[in-house]
Amino acid sequence: MEVRRYNVERSCIRCHERKVGCDKGNPCSKCVRLNVPCQYPGPKRVKRRAPKSSVTDMTARLDQLERSIAALAGQAQSPDSPQPSHSPPQITSDVERASEPDAGPSTSAVQVSRSSTTALTANHGFLAKNGSYVDEPLLSRVLEKEHELQSAMGSPSTHSNAAMKPVSMKLDGIITNPQLHQLDLQALLPSRWQATQLWETFLSRVDPVVKCIHIPTVKPRIFAAISRPDSVPPDVHCLLFAIFFGAATTMCSDDPGNEKIRADLRRYQQGIELAMYQSSFLDSPTVKSLQAMAIYLTCLRCNNSSRSGFTLRGLAIRAAQSIGLHRDGKHFKLPPLECEIRRRLWWILYTTDARMAEDHGITIAEQGYRSDTELPANIDDQNLFKTATEPISSQPRWTEMTFQLIIAEVNKSWYEVGQATTKSHDSSDQEQLLNELKTNLYEKYIQHGDLDIPIQRMGMMLSEVLVSKREVHLRQKILHAQGVNSASVGSTEATRELLRMASNALNLGLKMYQDELLHGFRWLSCTYTQFHLLTYILWHLCVHPTDPHVDEAWHNVNMHFELVEHDPSWPDPGAKWPMLVQLRAKALRIRNAHVQPVQSMTETGIAHRDGPSVGFVDDAIQGLEIPLDIEDLDLNWSEFFPDWNYMAESISFMGQEG
Repeated sequence: MEVRRYNVERSCIRCHERKVGCDKGNPCSKCVRLNVPCQYPGPKRVKRRAPKSSVTDMTARLDQLERSIAALAGQAQSPDSPQPSHSPPQITSDVERASEPDAGPSTSAVQVSRSSTTALTANHGFLAKNGSYVDEPLLSRVLEKEHELQSAMGSPSTHSNAAMKPVSMKLDGIITNPQLHQLDLQALLPSRWQATQLWETFLSRVDPVVKCIHIPTVKPRIFAAISRPDSVPPDVHCLLFAIFFGAATTMCSDDPGNEKIRADLRRYQQGIELAMYQSSFLDSPTVKSLQAMAIYLTCLRCNNSSRSGFTLRGLAIRAAQSIGLHRDGKHFKLPPLECEIRRRLWWILYTTDARMAEDHGITIAEQGYRSDTELPANIDDQNLFKTATEPISSQPRWTEMTFQLIIAEVNKSWYEVGQATTKSHDSSDQEQLLNELKTNLYEKYIQHGDLDIPIQRMGMMLSEVLVSKREVHLRQKILHAQGVNSASVGSTEATRELLRMASNALNLGLKMYQDELLHGFRWLSCTYTQFHLLTYILWHLCVHPTDPHVDEAWHNVNMHFELVEHDPSWPDPGAKWPMLVQLRAKALRIRNAHVQPVQSMTETGIAHRDGPSVGFVDDAIQGLEIPLDIEDLDLNWSEFFPDWNYMAESISFMGQEG
């Protein structure tokens, strides 16, 4: 019987199954030799089955679903301001909002459509006439409400001692500087003896609070660079000059009028810029060059408060991501020592980036980096060996890493609180997270501290400052979420208690700065002005000038102003300070208009250094605006509020923008 064929171009079924060549005969020679029927496939081909989904595919799909759920959760509207389902969401542009003459504080925030793919809050920030942008919720709303403060943002400081402040350093040398080719790197180095002294100063005053290097492995390379500067790679030169710059910064803080130290400081800055250029930092960053950037940018805040430092910090973050620091080293099977060094460096860059943003009223979403880098181990350098093969375990005692870990733990908890706020408006959940943070800090670190040891004393005081500021922030969010009438007794008592807590947090920072035992680290503490706390306290004093605790609040505010404006070692506080000066003047005018004339300003503890509020009383009645209720400001304490808890890379205790 003749075998029917439908497609002579194809192999027969048996040859196809055996995966052998078929001569396509009728029958084919292979089937004839095996004495089996030779059949060819019919006109219709069987549909191929879809390939089985792999684990990678399933993981990718789950990740996509999680991101979609998170985006939908971020778009959900808060229950305290529900929107009718039959009414489409309104979208108000900045131009339209500015054109409404009667728009009050409640309409100052731009409403975002629920269909938006972003998870941002309704706060779009404030854009000043000079081009400066601020999206910190409290500050942006104050600026929208107080028109006379808008012109003060970014204007030069006008206080009497402003001329005594040293000129800020320029920071464009790392990116572009035509003079780099004309500089000799070795000519910028100090003498070997001076370099040794600078190294010792760095170890005692900078390394304890900016712990990003492993001294046992770095020390030989540093001394090799000091002895034979022409035999080390450029990234080691970067680290060497950063160490010199950090040590000179501490010395300049002790003696701000010493021109020789300041000239050395500028010379070391040029050395960093030239070394970064020679190491091709922008194209080929290394761990050492990033360590140099972390030290340099931290110490630079004593000499420059402009946005250039914040911009360079963002550049360093991108460079760190380009070499995978935001991914934990264990994923790449790196040695334990290298994993720990990478963790230390990432967490310093990561936490200080958010903290520096506060100096300029910029918010940074912590989850934006999508990092899975673990916290570094709580261990001393001498117990971290290059030959180690097993993962490093933290030690239950105070170590060289404890100070930095306190900062990292508080900063890490910020995201958790923000997530809890997004998922639930139950204040008990947020308070529980705060209590867990307190317990965690005490059990891991604080209980092992010794108040007689300077760095441990600083860490313990810093922990108290950070937790107090976190608690103030949490209470602000709770009050905003409740949305209760400010005239109610409960709300009045809550706002009064919040003022007391904020004033206490400010006072804790002042105590930390003035502690004589911590004088060696004052170079770092003076770089932080507590802008968040000061802004809230002064606004409260404008709204409720006669509440309890106002005398204590005024005392702490004026102590802070006294230090910023009259301490010669205190650097320029930056562009936000003139705005605070005007806000303080307004609060004082309002207070003078409410207190009895027989009450002397000196008796209430709010006298200015140069005497009682010159000119303020005369202007108190004329043009005095009726203070609005605090709830009318529509303070949006969302999860995107800046991480003032970090206090950042330093012990941002005292002067911090808080």
